[in-house]
Amino acid sequence: MTISYESLLPDVLPMVTGCTDTLVENAIRSSAIEFCERTSAYQQELDPLTTILNVYEYDLEPPTGTTVHKVLWVTHAGEDLEPVSTTLLEQRVPRWRSGNGTPAYYVQQSTALIWLVPVPSSKSVNSTIIRAVLKPTHTSSSCDDAVMNDFRDTIINGALNRLLRIPNKDWTDLNGAQYYGTLFNQGVDEAERRARNADTGVRRRVMYGGIGRSRSRNRYGRERG
Repeated sequence: MTISYESLLPDVLPMVTGCTDTLVENAIRSSAIEFCERTSAYQQELDPLTTILNVYEYDLEPPTGTTVHKVLWVTHAGEDLEPVSTTLLEQRVPRWRSGNGTPAYYVQQSTALIWLVPVPSSKSVNSTIIRAVLKPTHTSSSCDDAVMNDFRDTIINGALNRLLRIPNKDWTDLNGAQYYGTLFNQGVDEAERRARNADTGVRRRVMYGGIGRSRSRNRYGRERG
């Protein structure tokens, strides 16, 4: 579920008299995007991928209104894949495009594409699980309800920082912008610290083909900003 940026307007508009609803909503969206980028607080497992014979490039398909900021981990058939760069991949598996096998590595090629290497040697339905850090798109109208509820104050502070520093407006207040910017950064630091701590010492259980295998699992902590 998601919560709209519009729903936060009553918390911001009184501080920026004369500002349009559209400009305020844009600032809330930008604040939510920056928050998600800096904290890794918005994490989710994407829909499982089905590998296809001799196909190594796959689309990342996050929920509508979001994009993948970064991939946290990938499993294939219950086994963790190792993240590598394209340079390291060429060193590890020379001429990898000319052969196939069971994927052991992944490359996040972009926010929309991931490579599995070796090139899959068979079709394997729903075999590949991806957990990623997400962020709203610049055309989104809402964000994940957990993020918007748990970190509501921090996102509002970020929006006010953006709005109050706009020059030559009736609501311009550079001192106020600095104040809310400090509060936003404090909230970001706390959320990032909790997300990082939640990544430590937690076990995940990957279920594939009826067999459970324990792996270390990333997940995020939640606290109101």
